[in-house]
Amino acid sequence: MTKDRYDSPAPWKNPEAVPVPLGALQSAALLRGSDLRRLVRSGRALGTFLIELPTPTTLTSLAMAGFEFVVLDMEHSTIGTTVLESLIVAGHAAGLATLVRPCGRDPGLIGKILDMGAHGVMAPHVDTPERAREIVAAARFKPLGNRGFSPLSRFDALEHPLQALNEATYVAVQIEGRDALRRVAEIAAVPGIDAIFVGPYDLALSLGVTPGSADLFDVAARVAMDVPGSVSLGIYIDDPASCGDWAARRFALQCVSFDGRMLAQGARRVAERAIAAVAGRRPTPTIGDSEGED
Repeated sequence: MTKDRYDSPAPWKNPEAVPVPLGALQSAALLRGSDLRRLVRSGRALGTFLIELPTPTTLTSLAMAGFEFVVLDMEHSTIGTTVLESLIVAGHAAGLATLVRPCGRDPGLIGKILDMGAHGVMAPHVDTPERAREIVAAARFKPLGNRGFSPLSRFDALEHPLQALNEATYVAVQIEGRDALRRVAEIAAVPGIDAIFVGPYDLALSLGVTPGSADLFDVAARVAMDVPGSVSLGIYIDDPASCGDWAARRFALQCVSFDGRMLAQGARRVAERAIAAVAGRRPTPTIGDSEGED
Protein backbone atom coordinates (compact mmCIF):
# COMPACT_ATOMS: atom_id res chain seq x y z
CA MET A 1 0.00 0.00 0.00
CA THR A 2 1.38 3.40 -0.91
CA LYS A 3 1.93 5.96 1.81
CA ASP A 4 -0.92 8.18 0.64
CA ARG A 5 -3.37 5.30 1.09
CA TYR A 6 -3.09 5.24 4.89
CA ASP A 7 -1.43 6.75 7.93
CA SER A 8 0.66 4.66 10.29
CA PRO A 9 0.06 4.77 14.05
CA ALA A 10 2.57 6.39 16.32
CA PRO A 11 5.50 4.01 16.91
CA TRP A 12 5.38 1.99 20.11
CA LYS A 13 8.19 -0.35 21.10
CA ASN A 14 7.00 -3.63 22.55
CA PRO A 15 8.84 -4.22 25.85
CA GLU A 16 8.10 -7.95 25.56
CA ALA A 17 9.58 -8.41 22.07
CA VAL A 18 11.40 -11.75 21.82
CA PRO A 19 14.94 -11.51 20.30
CA VAL A 20 15.25 -15.24 19.52
CA PRO A 21 15.16 -17.21 16.23
CA LEU A 22 11.57 -18.33 16.89
CA GLY A 23 10.59 -14.67 17.18
CA ALA A 24 11.96 -14.00 13.70
CA LEU A 25 9.99 -16.92 12.27
CA GLN A 26 6.79 -15.79 13.95
CA SER A 27 7.37 -12.22 12.81
CA ALA A 28 7.68 -13.35 9.21
CA ALA A 29 4.48 -15.40 9.57
CA LEU A 30 2.52 -12.51 11.07
CA LEU A 31 3.59 -10.02 8.40
CA ARG A 32 2.87 -12.17 5.35
CA GLY A 33 0.20 -9.68 4.30
CA SER A 34 3.00 -7.42 3.09
CA ASP A 35 4.31 -10.30 0.95
CA LEU A 36 0.83 -10.68 -0.54
CA ARG A 37 0.74 -6.98 -1.38
CA ARG A 38 4.09 -7.27 -3.18
CA LEU A 39 2.90 -10.32 -5.13
CA VAL A 40 -0.22 -8.50 -6.26
CA ARG A 41 1.82 -5.47 -7.30
CA SER A 42 4.12 -7.73 -9.32
CA GLY A 43 1.15 -8.78 -11.48
CA ARG A 44 -0.40 -11.93 -10.00
CA ALA A 45 -0.98 -13.60 -6.65
CA LEU A 46 -2.48 -17.10 -6.83
CA GLY A 47 -5.07 -17.91 -4.21
CA THR A 48 -8.17 -19.98 -3.60
CA PHE A 49 -11.08 -20.26 -1.18
CA LEU A 50 -11.34 -22.67 1.74
CA ILE A 51 -15.05 -23.40 2.13
CA GLU A 52 -16.03 -27.07 2.28
CA LEU A 53 -12.92 -28.78 3.68
CA PRO A 54 -11.80 -26.53 6.55
CA THR A 55 -8.91 -28.54 8.01
CA PRO A 56 -5.22 -27.77 8.57
CA THR A 57 -4.32 -30.63 6.21
CA THR A 58 -6.23 -28.93 3.39
CA LEU A 59 -4.16 -25.77 3.89
CA THR A 60 -0.93 -27.77 3.76
CA SER A 61 -2.06 -29.44 0.54
CA LEU A 62 -2.97 -26.08 -1.04
CA ALA A 63 0.42 -24.64 -0.16
CA MET A 64 2.23 -27.66 -1.57
CA ALA A 65 0.16 -27.34 -4.75
CA GLY A 66 1.57 -23.85 -5.29
CA PHE A 67 -1.10 -21.50 -3.96
CA GLU A 68 0.28 -18.35 -2.36
CA PHE A 69 -2.71 -17.21 -0.34
CA VAL A 70 -6.05 -18.54 0.83
CA VAL A 71 -9.37 -16.96 1.75
CA LEU A 72 -10.91 -18.64 4.79
CA ASP A 73 -14.59 -18.22 4.03
CA MET A 74 -16.90 -17.71 7.01
CA GLU A 75 -19.76 -16.48 4.82
CA HIS A 76 -20.54 -19.71 2.95
CA SER A 77 -19.06 -22.34 5.27
CA THR A 78 -19.42 -23.86 8.72
CA ILE A 79 -16.22 -22.10 9.89
CA GLY A 80 -16.70 -20.41 13.26
CA THR A 81 -14.20 -18.51 15.38
CA THR A 82 -12.99 -21.61 17.26
CA VAL A 83 -12.09 -23.46 14.07
CA LEU A 84 -10.87 -20.27 12.42
CA GLU A 85 -7.93 -19.79 14.78
CA SER A 86 -6.56 -23.28 14.10
CA LEU A 87 -6.85 -22.68 10.36
CA ILE A 88 -4.98 -19.37 10.58
CA VAL A 89 -2.20 -21.02 12.58
CA ALA A 90 -2.04 -23.82 10.00
CA GLY A 91 -1.82 -21.21 7.25
CA HIS A 92 1.13 -19.61 9.05
CA ALA A 93 2.88 -22.97 9.26
CA ALA A 94 2.21 -23.72 5.59
CA GLY A 95 3.58 -20.37 4.42
CA LEU A 96 0.24 -19.07 3.12
CA ALA A 97 -1.04 -15.55 3.43
CA THR A 98 -4.48 -15.92 5.00
CA LEU A 99 -7.38 -13.57 4.38
CA VAL A 100 -10.74 -14.13 6.04
CA ARG A 101 -14.13 -13.43 4.50
CA PRO A 102 -16.25 -12.57 7.54
CA CYS A 103 -19.96 -13.20 7.88
CA GLY A 104 -22.23 -10.31 8.79
CA ARG A 105 -21.35 -6.67 9.41
CA ASP A 106 -20.05 -6.80 13.00
CA PRO A 107 -16.90 -4.65 13.15
CA GLY A 108 -15.85 -6.50 16.28
CA LEU A 109 -15.51 -9.70 14.27
CA ILE A 110 -12.91 -8.11 11.99
CA GLY A 111 -10.79 -7.11 14.99
CA LYS A 112 -11.09 -10.62 16.43
CA ILE A 113 -10.08 -12.16 13.09
CA LEU A 114 -6.96 -10.00 12.91
CA ASP A 115 -6.07 -10.67 16.55
CA MET A 116 -6.06 -14.38 15.67
CA GLY A 117 -3.21 -13.64 13.27
CA ALA A 118 -5.05 -13.37 9.95
CA HIS A 119 -3.24 -11.23 7.41
CA GLY A 120 -6.33 -9.37 6.31
CA VAL A 121 -9.98 -9.51 5.38
CA MET A 122 -12.05 -9.83 2.23
CA ALA A 123 -15.30 -8.11 3.16
CA PRO A 124 -18.36 -9.21 1.14
CA HIS A 125 -21.20 -7.09 -0.26
CA VAL A 126 -19.60 -3.65 0.00
CA ASP A 127 -22.00 -1.34 -1.83
CA THR A 128 -21.08 2.10 -0.53
CA PRO A 129 -18.00 4.10 0.47
CA GLU A 130 -19.53 4.42 3.93
CA ARG A 131 -19.42 0.64 4.33
CA ALA A 132 -15.84 0.58 3.02
CA ARG A 133 -14.87 3.15 5.66
CA GLU A 134 -16.46 0.99 8.38
CA ILE A 135 -14.32 -1.95 7.30
CA VAL A 136 -11.14 0.13 7.24
CA ALA A 137 -11.99 1.52 10.68
CA ALA A 138 -12.30 -2.01 12.07
CA ALA A 139 -9.13 -3.29 10.36
CA ARG A 140 -6.64 -0.47 10.94
CA PHE A 141 -5.28 1.28 14.00
CA LYS A 142 -5.55 5.01 14.60
CA PRO A 143 -5.29 7.53 13.10
CA LEU A 144 -7.00 5.97 10.08
CA GLY A 145 -9.10 3.36 11.90
CA ASN A 146 -10.38 2.33 15.31
CA ARG A 147 -8.99 -1.18 15.63
CA GLY A 148 -8.29 -2.03 19.24
CA PHE A 149 -4.97 -3.46 20.34
CA SER A 150 -4.19 -6.03 23.00
CA PRO A 151 -0.52 -6.96 23.62
CA LEU A 152 -1.15 -10.63 22.92
CA SER A 153 1.78 -13.00 23.33
CA ARG A 154 1.69 -13.89 19.61
CA PHE A 155 2.63 -10.28 18.89
CA ASP A 156 5.77 -10.51 21.03
CA ALA A 157 7.58 -11.47 17.84
CA LEU A 158 7.21 -7.83 16.74
CA GLU A 159 9.32 -4.99 18.09
CA HIS A 160 6.87 -2.33 16.86
CA PRO A 161 3.59 -4.27 16.56
CA LEU A 162 1.20 -1.37 15.93
CA GLN A 163 3.09 -0.08 12.93
CA ALA A 164 4.09 -3.50 11.61
CA LEU A 165 0.61 -5.01 11.82
CA ASN A 166 -1.03 -1.92 10.36
CA GLU A 167 1.25 -1.97 7.33
CA ALA A 168 0.91 -5.74 6.84
CA THR A 169 -2.88 -5.93 7.10
CA TYR A 170 -4.46 -6.46 3.68
CA VAL A 171 -7.98 -5.08 3.17
CA ALA A 172 -10.01 -6.20 0.16
CA VAL A 173 -13.67 -5.30 -0.38
CA GLN A 174 -16.02 -7.23 -2.64
CA ILE A 175 -18.12 -5.61 -5.35
CA GLU A 176 -21.12 -7.88 -5.79
CA GLY A 177 -24.14 -5.75 -6.68
CA ARG A 178 -25.57 -3.15 -9.02
CA ASP A 179 -25.35 -0.39 -6.40
CA ALA A 180 -21.67 -1.16 -5.80
CA LEU A 181 -20.92 -0.82 -9.51
CA ARG A 182 -22.39 2.66 -9.56
CA ARG A 183 -20.13 3.75 -6.69
CA VAL A 184 -17.01 1.65 -7.25
CA ALA A 185 -14.81 4.70 -7.88
CA GLU A 186 -15.90 6.20 -4.54
CA ILE A 187 -15.34 2.89 -2.76
CA ALA A 188 -11.86 2.54 -4.26
CA ALA A 189 -11.02 6.09 -3.13
CA VAL A 190 -11.47 5.22 0.56
CA PRO A 191 -8.01 5.38 2.20
CA GLY A 192 -6.93 2.02 3.62
CA ILE A 193 -8.45 -0.16 0.89
CA ASP A 194 -5.88 -2.41 -0.80
CA ALA A 195 -8.06 -4.14 -3.39
CA ILE A 196 -11.45 -4.15 -5.06
CA PHE A 197 -12.52 -7.78 -5.54
CA VAL A 198 -15.25 -8.71 -8.02
CA GLY A 199 -17.57 -11.48 -6.84
CA PRO A 200 -18.81 -12.73 -10.23
CA TYR A 201 -21.63 -15.00 -9.10
CA ASP A 202 -23.49 -12.56 -6.87
CA LEU A 203 -22.73 -9.74 -9.30
CA ALA A 204 -24.15 -11.77 -12.18
CA LEU A 205 -27.30 -12.50 -10.16
CA SER A 206 -27.67 -8.81 -9.32
CA LEU A 207 -27.33 -7.79 -12.97
CA GLY A 208 -29.43 -10.63 -14.38
CA VAL A 209 -26.59 -11.99 -16.54
CA THR A 210 -25.03 -15.45 -16.76
CA PRO A 211 -21.93 -16.08 -14.61
CA GLY A 212 -18.90 -16.46 -16.85
CA SER A 213 -20.61 -14.75 -19.78
CA ALA A 214 -19.20 -12.06 -22.04
CA ASP A 215 -21.54 -9.59 -20.34
CA LEU A 216 -19.75 -10.17 -17.05
CA PHE A 217 -16.37 -9.67 -18.73
CA ASP A 218 -17.63 -6.29 -19.96
CA VAL A 219 -18.77 -5.33 -16.47
CA ALA A 220 -15.40 -6.29 -14.99
CA ALA A 221 -13.64 -4.21 -17.66
CA ARG A 222 -15.72 -1.20 -16.61
CA VAL A 223 -14.76 -1.79 -12.97
CA ALA A 224 -11.08 -1.78 -13.97
CA MET A 225 -11.55 1.58 -15.70
CA ASP A 226 -13.09 3.09 -12.57
CA VAL A 227 -10.46 1.83 -10.11
CA PRO A 228 -7.19 3.81 -9.97
CA GLY A 229 -3.84 2.08 -10.28
CA SER A 230 -3.09 2.69 -6.60
CA VAL A 231 -5.79 0.14 -5.73
CA SER A 232 -5.44 -3.46 -6.87
CA LEU A 233 -8.11 -5.55 -8.55
CA GLY A 234 -9.15 -9.10 -7.73
CA ILE A 235 -11.66 -11.65 -8.96
CA TYR A 236 -12.86 -15.21 -8.43
CA ILE A 237 -11.97 -17.45 -11.41
CA ASP A 238 -13.53 -20.84 -12.20
CA ASP A 239 -11.27 -21.79 -15.13
CA PRO A 240 -7.52 -21.48 -14.48
CA ALA A 241 -6.94 -21.20 -18.23
CA SER A 242 -8.48 -17.72 -18.10
CA CYS A 243 -6.05 -16.41 -15.44
CA GLY A 244 -3.85 -14.82 -18.09
CA ASP A 245 -6.80 -12.94 -19.59
CA TRP A 246 -7.79 -11.60 -16.19
CA ALA A 247 -4.20 -10.63 -15.34
CA ALA A 248 -4.03 -8.68 -18.61
CA ARG A 249 -7.10 -6.77 -17.40
CA ARG A 250 -5.19 -5.87 -14.17
CA PHE A 251 -7.00 -8.40 -11.98
CA ALA A 252 -3.94 -9.59 -10.05
CA LEU A 253 -5.52 -10.84 -6.81
CA GLN A 254 -6.79 -14.10 -8.27
CA CYS A 255 -8.83 -16.66 -6.33
CA VAL A 256 -8.98 -19.72 -8.55
CA SER A 257 -11.62 -22.37 -7.78
CA PHE A 258 -12.12 -23.60 -4.19
CA ASP A 259 -11.27 -26.61 -2.07
CA GLY A 260 -14.39 -28.71 -2.56
CA ARG A 261 -14.54 -28.07 -6.30
CA MET A 262 -10.89 -29.04 -6.78
CA LEU A 263 -11.39 -32.25 -4.78
CA ALA A 264 -14.45 -33.15 -6.87
CA GLN A 265 -12.67 -32.44 -10.15
CA GLY A 266 -9.54 -34.31 -9.13
CA ALA A 267 -11.54 -37.28 -7.85
CA ARG A 268 -13.48 -37.48 -11.11
CA ARG A 269 -10.26 -37.51 -13.12
CA VAL A 270 -8.80 -40.31 -10.99
CA ALA A 271 -11.99 -42.36 -11.19
CA GLU A 272 -12.30 -41.86 -14.96
CA ARG A 273 -8.70 -42.97 -15.53
CA ALA A 274 -9.14 -46.01 -13.30
CA ILE A 275 -12.36 -47.06 -15.04
CA ALA A 276 -10.80 -46.54 -18.48
CA ALA A 277 -7.70 -48.53 -17.50
CA VAL A 278 -9.78 -51.50 -16.29
CA ALA A 279 -11.99 -51.37 -19.39
CA GLY A 280 -8.91 -51.40 -21.62
CA ARG A 281 -7.54 -54.57 -20.00
CA ARG A 282 -10.80 -56.49 -19.62
CA PRO A 283 -10.55 -59.93 -21.34
CA THR A 284 -12.50 -60.25 -24.58
CA PRO A 285 -15.24 -62.95 -24.24
CA THR A 286 -14.70 -66.02 -26.44
CA ILE A 287 -17.22 -68.40 -28.03
CA GLY A 288 -18.45 -70.83 -25.43
CA ASP A 289 -17.93 -68.52 -22.48
CA SER A 290 -21.06 -68.05 -20.42
CA GLU A 291 -21.67 -65.74 -17.53
CA GLY A 292 -21.73 -67.47 -14.21
CA GLU A 293 -19.61 -70.54 -15.19
CA ASP A 294 -16.75 -71.61 -12.89
